[in-house]
Amino acid sequence: MKRHVRAFISVATALGKESAVADALWNLEEVKEVHIIPGRQDILAIVEVGRHLLETDSQSIYLFILEQLKGIPSIVDTETLVPIVSMSKWSS
Repeated sequence: MKRHVRAFISVATALGKESAVADALWNLEEVKEVHIIPGRQDILAIVEVGRHLLETDSQSIYLFILEQLKGIPSIVDTETLVPIVSMSKWSS
């Protein structure tokens, strides 16, 4: 049974705060990759969150966002993508 759920979270920051937010994200255990990107969003974070037995994937990610991301200053918006099926050539 799957014990973790992966999500891709794009983050918009206050002007000039991209590096500070990226550093704060990188310090979270669940965050596996952080990329500062151009465009409407400033950062792409790839997270892997533990999943409890009776919890849905989206619920696990939602709790992570509420408990971890909401505490990081200068985040003004997020958009979260939870994959349904994944294929990767990176390590699993």
